[in-house]
Amino acid sequence: MYLVIGSTNILGAHTICTLLQKGLPVRAVKSDRSDMERFRKIMGYYFSDSDNLYDEIDWVDADPFDRESVAEILLDIDVVFNCSTPAFFGLKKDDNIINDIITCTSILVDEARAAGVKYFCHISNLQALGDEPELKEITEKSPRDPKGHYTEYSKASFLSEMEVWRAFEEGLPGSILNAGFIIGPGDFAKDSSAIVARINRGLNFYAKGVTGFIGVNDLVRCMLSITKQNIVKERFIVVSQCMSFADLLFTIADTLGVKRPKFHVCKSMLFCLKLWYRIKYLFTHRNPRLNDDFISLITDFKLYSNEKSINTIVAGYEPIEQVVKDVCGVYKNAKV
Repeated sequence: MYLVIGSTNILGAHTICTLLQKGLPVRAVKSDRSDMERFRKIMGYYFSDSDNLYDEIDWVDADPFDRESVAEILLDIDVVFNCSTPAFFGLKKDDNIINDIITCTSILVDEARAAGVKYFCHISNLQALGDEPELKEITEKSPRDPKGHYTEYSKASFLSEMEVWRAFEEGLPGSILNAGFIIGPGDFAKDSSAIVARINRGLNFYAKGVTGFIGVNDLVRCMLSITKQNIVKERFIVVSQCMSFADLLFTIADTLGVKRPKFHVCKSMLFCLKLWYRIKYLFTHRNPRLNDDFISLITDFKLYSNEKSINTIVAGYEPIEQVVKDVCGVYKNAKV
């Protein structure tokens, strides 16, 4: 049986749907905070009888801080897909957030090893990787400077990975996929796919940061491939291509047939806006996503190599332009 953690985020939901398409048994972890509405929307993109298939999923509740609870959901599990990556932090810094993420990951991998899980696939992100000089591609072996300046998101992702590597060394079979910015159909009002709806309504601003992007179906394909091949103690960068956020927004706009964003915003402008949000927070206590993590993501220039993944787990990736075309097609049909 397959266990999917982070089951209602965009990656987890697409992973479950793909497993169901293949007729594989799935157990999915949820909580009171899980977005079941989004999950059902994504299921609807795959199946006409999604309500019946929904009931075939073995839904379980678990407290990630409770070892007994985690051990229970791992009973009779062969493969774990850990799609639950750290979320972007808000303006208000909480020193306990990173420690909580480390604790939850540590409990999960320890109990997975104790349960005899045959394969543990951990989905991390590009921010957990090391660095290279600008214009040079970052690879799986790029060193991470222990004295370097990293965002809270990067620190949480990296330290969470360290717990997974520790478990691998202690006998848990599995590997890590460092995924690019995920593009795919989700809830066009809430998650990363909401950018499509935002551009359709009219978006005036864009940033020129460069990073790696990956279609959600390609990422799931990589997850299944690495599991089938039983590749252990390895890391793979999983990106289709590197491009700027500006090019991504322009491609979405062109595909939808609407106006492109026309005003460029630089990092200094975004930091000024972040300061305004910080002042606003004092009065509203609303925690927007415009913070150091998000600003770094959309303004930094970073190139990533997908050579190792292409040579090992997939023959190639779908171009982002085609991924965008497919996502916009789903969006248009969803609006009808």
